[in-house]
Amino acid sequence: MGMHSDAVKLIEKDSKSSYADAHCHLVPEWYTKDDISEITVKAKENGVKIIINSAIDPAHYKFGLETTKHDSIFLSIGVEPTKVSDERIHEFKEFFNSNKEKIVAIGEIGLDFHWVKEPEKRTKQETHFNSLIDFAIINEKPIVVHSRGAETRAIEILKQKGVEDVLMHCFEGTEEQAREISTLSWYVTVPTSTIYRKNFQKILKSVSIDSLMLETDSPFHSLEKGQQNTPSSIPTLCRHAARILEIDEQDLAEITFNNTKTFYRI
Repeated sequence: MGMHSDAVKLIEKDSKSSYADAHCHLVPEWYTKDDISEITVKAKENGVKIIINSAIDPAHYKFGLETTKHDSIFLSIGVEPTKVSDERIHEFKEFFNSNKEKIVAIGEIGLDFHWVKEPEKRTKQETHFNSLIDFAIINEKPIVVHSRGAETRAIEILKQKGVEDVLMHCFEGTEEQAREISTLSWYVTVPTSTIYRKNFQKILKSVSIDSLMLETDSPFHSLEKGQQNTPSSIPTLCRHAARILEIDEQDLAEITFNNTKTFYRI
């Protein structure tokens, strides 16, 4: 608990660095429009100049698009793997086709074998995942992948498809897989909970820094358990990650910021 409290205090420090939150969920399930206005102001004060807002429920797409009125917010849309269906994919494609130029990536999409145990449901997830990958390739958009409990299968499918622009978000696979992702020139994000979760620390140390981005996955992975996360916690994550990697904090901030810009073509 002490580590969490110290981490929160570190947010207060001003920084000359520029940061990016490569993946979060600023949607009405957790935040109001007023909340998001306050969040973006505070984030900028803390040097967080890019926020990728991921809307993964068709009911949130329009709201997500409206958040891009803030010049630091960019929209990614996907379909939550545990709730994927033909109907949701239809809604996703309709919205995407009407707003293609305002959407920086497709995701998160993917597989979730942590929550989904039934073989037939897992097979259906794979079918939908393949369909969405094809859609992303046709539309020349990068892909943000959810792969909880299904890292091996997700990587296999992506390799079979020959996808080049991939971000494995909040990746919880093996250290060997993290190294492979680097050799494929894909990207990995670690979330703010990396400061106290050893599984993410292992990924952080295994992936090439050229393949690394930082994310909050807000409102999840908070610095303090039970609290709602926001993009303002990225500088704290960067500070801790730099210590773990034994590199300069500003160097890490610059590299991860530029990786985010490159991947999302901002």
